Amino acid sequence: MQSNVGIQNQGVVAWDGTLAFPRDITKHVRFGFVFEVIATLGADTTFNIVAAGESPADPCLPGPFSPVPEISICDIPAVALPQAAVVLPAGTLAGTICAGTIPCRPNKFVALSAAGGETGSVRAVMVRQGPMT
Repeated sequence: MQSNVGIQNQGVVAWDGTLAFPRDITKHVRFGFVFEVIATLGADTTFNIVAAGESPADPCLPGPFSPVPEISICDIPAVALPQAAVVLPAGTLAGTICAGTIPCRPNKFVALSAAGGETGSVRAVMVRQGPMT
């Protein structure tokens, strides 16, 4: 029997080293990010997680993005920090694969925002699991 993990897990480009690609998460059960380091990082490299609702002009496009607060769980927020982020530490070797996510679904569209470090040395894919029925 063949196994096709692409049926339930759809990977889409989220960061290509220069540009972020916002992704709609409404039709999927869960999502997360997979980061690939393509050149050893000389500095801590940070990606903020941002979210947006749909654009008033076109529901297929995102409206304005805002920071996703970092919280411990969605139902019972602890002390919220102003920005959820993924930090890849300095010294992370080329070829390293890292993963990160947030515990909730903040809005229709989710994206990564380069916040510092050597973001051009990283590629990222959003893996969406589902689909929702």
